[in-house]
Amino acid sequence: MTAFDIDRILAETFVRQVEYRPETKSTNDLAIELASHGANDFPALTITDRQTGGRGRGANQWWAAEGALTFSLTIDSKVLGLETRDWPKMSLTMGLSVCEVLERLVPDRRVHLKWPNDVFLEGRKVCGVLVETIAQRPGLIVIGIGINVNNSFADAPPELRSIATSLVDVALRSFGVADVLVLQLQQIEARIGTVIAGSEDLAEAWRARCMLEGRTLSIELGTRRLTGVCHGIDDEGALIIQTEGGIERCFAGVISQIL
Repeated sequence: MTAFDIDRILAETFVRQVEYRPETKSTNDLAIELASHGANDFPALTITDRQTGGRGRGANQWWAAEGALTFSLTIDSKVLGLETRDWPKMSLTMGLSVCEVLERLVPDRRVHLKWPNDVFLEGRKVCGVLVETIAQRPGLIVIGIGINVNNSFADAPPELRSIATSLVDVALRSFGVADVLVLQLQQIEARIGTVIAGSEDLAEAWRARCMLEGRTLSIELGTRRLTGVCHGIDDEGALIIQTEGGIERCFAGVISQIL
């Protein structure tokens, strides 16, 4: 039996359609498949109790044992009024929305945003975000989010135990996954609204939670590698790096080392 109440989701959030599977390889892949075959009722939520092959950026994989919250939300940017120029802000903004929910759930704990798409709790990764578009359906955006809720990392692969965590590990109590989902969907809707409105507080909220500011790091940009000191995130969502050759603005890339 699933922990999710579909009627509640439809009543309390802006979601208009829910596709639930007890188990699936990737909710993003499933969401893209459904949208590519003509689904037209958006925002559409794709959710599972167990994701077996979650994807991160590039070749990264997302480990999600039982108790994790893994879902994808497909939105129609044209219907919502989200301009194409604002799409690059979505990964950071969705990560920010997760930060804000976690700050409500564990208010006495440190929550940070790691550019461009990860959320850290007490210095360890607790959430990943993967935002994708669909070639066959221009204007649709798929927002994949995986939050470690009740999946304790005591059971995780050894290489993950020192770098990742979950809400249950930090708070030492379990959470209602359905409650977390509803809160998260409500916050996503609110934050998409601030992007559409061009709210000035958006960039301030990114910067306030940036875990890389002041750190020396290396970032992979395709065939290029930059190393320098991070000066935070600018108003457009770019990571600002002071290198030996000057200031670089990075809109995409993979952080390969943090010193």
